[in-house]
Amino acid sequence: MAGIALSWLYSIPLLYSLSLFIIALAAMVAGLHRRAPRLLFGVAVSCLMLALGGVVERLDADKMEARWSAAKGRFEAQLCESPFTERGTTRVIAEVRRIGRDSVPDARREGTVEVSFAGSVALEELRAGDRIFFEAEVSPPKNSGNPCEFDTEHYMYVKGVTGTVYLPVDGWRRMGKGELTLSMRAMRLRDAILDVYRRLGFEGERLAVLAALTVGEKRALRRDLRDTYSTAGASHVLALSGLHLGILYMILSLLLPLRGVGVRVFVREALLLALLWAFAFVGGLSPSVVRAAILFSIMSLGRLLQRDTSSLNSLALAALLMLVVQPRLLFDVSFQLSYSAVAAVLLLAPAMRRALGADEDGALRGYIVDIFVVSVASQIGTLPFIWHYFGTFPLYFLLTNLVAVPTAFVVMLLAVIMLLAAPVALGRQWVAFALSAIIGWMNGFFEWVASLPAASVLLPYLTTAGVALLSLLMLILLFARGRRRWLWRIASCGAILLLVCAAHPRGEWAAHIIFYNSRSFPAAQLVKSRECSYLLTSYPPTEVETRYIAEPYWRRHGMQPPVVVADAYYRDFSDVGLVVEGGLTQFSGRRIMLLADEHWTERCTIVPVDCIWLCRGFLGSIKELLQIYPSRYVIMDATLYASSRKRIARECREAGVRCIDLSTVGAVKMLCEKTGVRFVNPEE
Repeated sequence: MAGIALSWLYSIPLLYSLSLFIIALAAMVAGLHRRAPRLLFGVAVSCLMLALGGVVERLDADKMEARWSAAKGRFEAQLCESPFTERGTTRVIAEVRRIGRDSVPDARREGTVEVSFAGSVALEELRAGDRIFFEAEVSPPKNSGNPCEFDTEHYMYVKGVTGTVYLPVDGWRRMGKGELTLSMRAMRLRDAILDVYRRLGFEGERLAVLAALTVGEKRALRRDLRDTYSTAGASHVLALSGLHLGILYMILSLLLPLRGVGVRVFVREALLLALLWAFAFVGGLSPSVVRAAILFSIMSLGRLLQRDTSSLNSLALAALLMLVVQPRLLFDVSFQLSYSAVAAVLLLAPAMRRALGADEDGALRGYIVDIFVVSVASQIGTLPFIWHYFGTFPLYFLLTNLVAVPTAFVVMLLAVIMLLAAPVALGRQWVAFALSAIIGWMNGFFEWVASLPAASVLLPYLTTAGVALLSLLMLILLFARGRRRWLWRIASCGAILLLVCAAHPRGEWAAHIIFYNSRSFPAAQLVKSRECSYLLTSYPPTEVETRYIAEPYWRRHGMQPPVVVADAYYRDFSDVGLVVEGGLTQFSGRRIMLLADEHWTERCTIVPVDCIWLCRGFLGSIKELLQIYPSRYVIMDATLYASSRKRIARECREAGVRCIDLSTVGAVKMLCEKTGVRFVNPEE
C-alpha cells in the first residue's frame, strides 16, 4: 500500500522501482543465510513489497492513461452492462475500439469508456454484450472545475474508465450481440433476476432496495433513499459486502448439509465457493465482495487442509492479491471502508467481547453484544474515511444495526426461496408478498430513525492529510503499550481534539462571488457570510441541479443554504447590501450585469459595471454592449453555445477586455475588494 501510494503521489519512474525490487530481492536471499544479520531479511522483504507496489502502480498508470485524441473517429463498442437512464440521460460502460487510422499516432485506440445516449426507444433493447457502432469524439474524463465538486476524473480512474462520449439519437446503430465475457454473462444474469423481480410485482423503492441488497444493482436508488439510509447508519445494507456474502454462506450451508470427510467435504466446499463467487460476479465484483469471497476461499481451503487460518493474515493476503491485480483499488472508497472496518473488528472485537462478557449464557445477550461490538469497532475503523468523504456521522447506528442485520438475513433468505420456487407460482407469490412487506417495513423503520432529532451530525471538512493524521493518532490511542501508554493516549486525545478544532470553520469571510461552471443553468453564489448568501440565476433551478453544482461548496464550508434569487426584475435585500433589478445586481458595493436575452439593446443610459455575465440567450455585439455597460471583465457562462463563445472571445480580444470562459477554466471567485475586483481560484 505504501509503495502504491508513494508511486501514485510522486510519479516515481518505473526504472527506480524495478531497481529497488532487484536489490531487495538479492538482499532477501542473502538474509536467508544463517550468518546474516537478523534484521536483513525483514528489511529486505519490506523494501521488496514497497518496490512491488511502485512497479504495479506504474504499469497500471501507463495502461490507464487517457490518451484519446480529440479528432472525430469511427468506433465499435461492446456494452459491459445494461444501460441505465437517470435525469434524462442514459449511460453505460462499454469496451470501445477505434476503426481505421487515427490522425494522432500515439493516441489510444481502445479502452473502457462511459457512453452517454440521448433518449431513444431503441435503448430499451440494449443489453450487456451488445455491440454498437458510432462516429464521435471520445474525450478523457474531466472535472467541471467547481469548488468542492465530486472528483469525476479520480472516480473514473479508479473504476478503470479512460474516456467519455456523448451520442445523439441518430448518432449510433446496433450491430447485434458480440462474444460475451464472463462479466457480461454475469450482468445478463443480473438483468434476468431483476426481470423476475419486476414480474412478481416489485417496483419503485422496494425494487431498488431488493436489487441493491441481493444483486448489487444500486443505480435505481434515488438520492433521498440513499440519504435516508446514510443518516440512519444503514448504508452498508445497500452495498454488497461481507455481511451479504456471510448471510448467503449461512443459507447455502443449510441447503448443502454434507458432512464427513474426504470427497463429500471437498464437493460441499467446492459448491459453496462456486456459488459465492457466482454471487460476487453478479454483484459486479466490488472490492468489498471480492475481499469477502477471498476470505471465505482461504477459510474453506484451511478447512479442507484441516488447518486453522489467521484472520489478519487472510485479510492481508486478500488485500495483496487485489492490489497486485488492480493497484488503483487502494484509492477506491469501497476498498478503504471495507478493509478498515474488517481490520478494526478483528483487532478490537476480542477485547471488547471480553470486557462485555459476551461468553455468558443467553443467546439474546450474546447477539446484542456481538452487534454492539461489531458496530462500534467498524465505526471506529471507518471514522477517518467517513469524515473525509461524507462529512456526516450517524448517531443511532447501534439501534439501526440491531434491526438491519437480522432483516437483511430474512430478505436474502426469502429472495433465495423466491427464486428457487419459480416453478410453484402460488408459493412464489406468497413469498414475494412477504418479502415486499418486509422491505417496506425496513424502509419505514430507517426513515423513522433518520427523522429522529440529531440523527446525523454534520462534520467539518477533513483533508487527506487530516485523514492520515487522524488514523495514526487513533492507532496510537488504541494500541499504545508499555509504562508510558497512558501518556501516549492522553497526547493522542489532545492531538485529535486539536485536529477537530482546526477542521471546524471559524472566522468571518470577506464578501465574494462564486461563478459556477454549469451547462444546466447559470449560477453565481453571492456570499456575505457563512450564514448569509444568495444563489443568483436567470431562472429557478431544480433541486437536483442545485445539489450537484452548488451544494458541495456550502456543505464543505459549513454554510447555510443560500436564498435563490431568480427574479430578473426587482429584488431588494438592501439590509445585506444586495439589490437585483432588471438583470443588474448590486452586491457589496459591486455591480454585475446578467444578460440572457436581447432586452439590454432597449436601454439608452450608460451604466458602468464591474463585470458582465453573458448566459444562453445573449446574441448581441460586444462592442455595442460595452458602449452601454462599460466594464473591464466579461464572463462567458457554460450555458452559451460553442459558436457564441468563439465569437464573444474574439470580440473581447479586439476590445481589449478580459474574457473568462467558465466552460474552459471552470468556476472562478470574484473578490469584492476596496480597490476593485479580483478573480481567483475558488479554493483560494
